[in-house]
Amino acid sequence: MNILCFVFAQENPGIHKIQLEYYNNNYIESPSQDTREPIIGKQTRSGGPNREVFGYHPYWMGTAWQNYNYNLISTIAYFSAEATAQGTLSNLHGWPVTGLINLAHTNGVNVVLCVTLFDNEDLITLLSNPSYRENLINNLLTQVQAGNADGVNVDFESFPPSQKQNMVQFITDLTNTFHAEIPGSQVTLATPAVDWNDGWDYNALATISDGLFIMGYNYYYGGSSTTGPIAPLSGNGISVSWTINDYLDKTNNQYDKLILGCPYYGFEWSASSASSGASTLDYGSAKFYSEMEGNALSYGKLWHESSQTPWYRYQNPNWYQGWYDDSLSLSLKYDFAIENDLLGVGIWAMGYDGNNPELWELLSSKFVATGLSATSDTKFSLPVNTTIRALYPNPSNSSITLDFSSNYKNENAKIDIFDLLGRPVKTVSIFLNENQNYSWGWDGIDMFDQKVSAGIYFLTITVDQNIETRKIILLK
Repeated sequence: MNILCFVFAQENPGIHKIQLEYYNNNYIESPSQDTREPIIGKQTRSGGPNREVFGYHPYWMGTAWQNYNYNLISTIAYFSAEATAQGTLSNLHGWPVTGLINLAHTNGVNVVLCVTLFDNEDLITLLSNPSYRENLINNLLTQVQAGNADGVNVDFESFPPSQKQNMVQFITDLTNTFHAEIPGSQVTLATPAVDWNDGWDYNALATISDGLFIMGYNYYYGGSSTTGPIAPLSGNGISVSWTINDYLDKTNNQYDKLILGCPYYGFEWSASSASSGASTLDYGSAKFYSEMEGNALSYGKLWHESSQTPWYRYQNPNWYQGWYDDSLSLSLKYDFAIENDLLGVGIWAMGYDGNNPELWELLSSKFVATGLSATSDTKFSLPVNTTIRALYPNPSNSSITLDFSSNYKNENAKIDIFDLLGRPVKTVSIFLNENQNYSWGWDGIDMFDQKVSAGIYFLTITVDQNIETRKIILLK
């Protein structure tokens, strides 16, 4: 497999901007509902994630918020209210959505309004004029108060370096206003993976605000000249790990203000060959995780070792390649955020996983210390005493290792592997003693000492009434 070198000459158009423009032109919004239902304040929560889990809900995802697992979220950012150069809000896209806010608040989840402005000249006009800045602050405050919401997220892209200090002043005034007018509210910013033009004062903005949502994706995008990983954790050149180290360096290690944003999307390109890193033949299509995971399972999921991300390829009749993030690559990124003690992780964008449960399960396993039921339609806590901590490498060409933890003692953990039809493939038992961390490796051999074929399998671990399940992919 080719080793890709992540080389960039300039800032790529951001996925937030690309998708906002696309859906503004192609998505028909439902008419605003005339509801007299009051918007409640945020309730005290008894559980929830042990770090910030910050997810964007784009307006074009409609009512997908009805199926989110609020036990696994800290903050939902409604995307978006579109700002103008003069500080007015030209399109609120249905804000405030009473049902979303009330459901989140019932579960103790913050809801913030994201404000967007993606035009370079408009940003210069806005930020260089104190009156326009004040106008935007007042308009945002009015809308957040109208939604009985918990703060604001600022997403300014195509950022002009000439406005570096004006941006600091704007965020200073915005934060002071919100903290004074809505006690306990939060002000966060969406910030780039790479500051190409030295336009961002990361240190000042991290110090002033409540957090920076680092858009740790779009390293390759639709217009890239070659195929490649959307969010390479590692590799030769610029990667997510490089980005986080850059932020830590420039913020004087304000790790408690940094949120690692991760992609629930990817890109698919027509490519010149089957090889990773092949030249692209057209502009790539952005696709949701739910579609890309399905494609990968249909065409055969591949693993790019250098970037630690999955990809797939197929012919129709030209070669096509899809690159995205799955539960394994996201798990590695979450581990990286935890190892660096960051404030938390983020998601662009919620709902992009469709009805698939595995990304919710991953959040539960990484960020819920006491454990929660991880199905997307569950709204209550369960005392999970046995948790799968890691399953790696997955997919694999040979063997897969299961790491799990349990606070059971003097019990047997039963590990079962089933095929897609639910037929048993392998069963083992591990006796649980004082040690709470356990490991077991499967070499792809079934109960009859035969090598199984490539494909999808399911692993379950059962202790007493507690059952955890994960998907396994053998490539062979």
